[in-house]
Amino acid sequence: MKVRRKILVLAGWLLLAVRVPAQTGTAFVVGAFNVENWNSIERNSQPNQPKPQAEKDAVINVIASVHPDVLGLEEMGTTNDLAELRTGLAGKGVVYPFWEYLQAADQERRVCLLSRFPIAARQSRTDYTYRLNDQPTPISRGILDVVLQVTDRYSFRAIVVHLKSKRAVDQGDQAVMRLAEAKLVRAHIAGIFKNEPTTKFIAMGDFNDTPDTAPIQTVIGEPPFALCALPCQTRQGYTGTHLWKFHGEWRRFDYLVASPGLSNDFVTGSAHIYEGHDAGEASDHRLIYASFTTLPTSSAPVAAKLPHKLVFTAMLLVGGSLAGVVLLALARRQPCQPTS
Repeated sequence: MKVRRKILVLAGWLLLAVRVPAQTGTAFVVGAFNVENWNSIERNSQPNQPKPQAEKDAVINVIASVHPDVLGLEEMGTTNDLAELRTGLAGKGVVYPFWEYLQAADQERRVCLLSRFPIAARQSRTDYTYRLNDQPTPISRGILDVVLQVTDRYSFRAIVVHLKSKRAVDQGDQAVMRLAEAKLVRAHIAGIFKNEPTTKFIAMGDFNDTPDTAPIQTVIGEPPFALCALPCQTRQGYTGTHLWKFHGEWRRFDYLVASPGLSNDFVTGSAHIYEGHDAGEASDHRLIYASFTTLPTSSAPVAAKLPHKLVFTAMLLVGGSLAGVVLLALARRQPCQPTS
């Protein structure tokens, strides 16, 4: 009996020694939002009109309700417009100390980024071009690309894009232009994979097309370097992010697509489309967002710290000890066999 008790105690201690504790991390939220012309354009047949104040207030309320740690923005105007948004958010207690603003070929609508985390590097591009009607044509809103330092040991790249809309233009076929821009985005992503195959990054924004179309499939790419389109949806399971008011139709135009490295840090079930108060007033798009987690950097699992041979030996000892306990128990229950 004493022997069996000692074996059980030894087995328990060995199991504790190699037990891998549950891993937790620091959560952070990434979002993307087309704010529908936070700029001065022609409105109601009047030139140079700003976005109505009621719509601005609604945008601020929507962002404050979600309070993402990192937020990609589309259809912002000037730097003064971005400053106005940041000031309005600060009045709600939502402060973004770090921001990025990209001026590309489009003189009215820009992509921007707000962040609680410092910007460690800037790698945006506005010089990419494609051939349209045998003429070099720049990517309209560029590709915003920054590295964000979440912790001392955890960073990721945030890419914000706004592909050509479905609105017809004189320059050429809008569908051809959107696909060409999608190819430029994918080429930019391919460059990241070439230099850093395991890097963590997310491409987000208004891609202006539905998931089954060529532009979206082009951005996502193919294995082993395919991106993961996070399954943003409402509480009812709807996936539409843009309301085409003329047709009264919802379509999924806005995306968060993560690299394989970052998709491993995605918190399952956290990808949402905001549908709360002020969503309809703020924009014809909905804010989308998802949560990610960093693994702790201060301490590693016990088993990870042990040499592989030691862990293997400990597991063998545990298995042998437990088998011994079983054999001893069986021996006590079996009658002794007579010897010849």
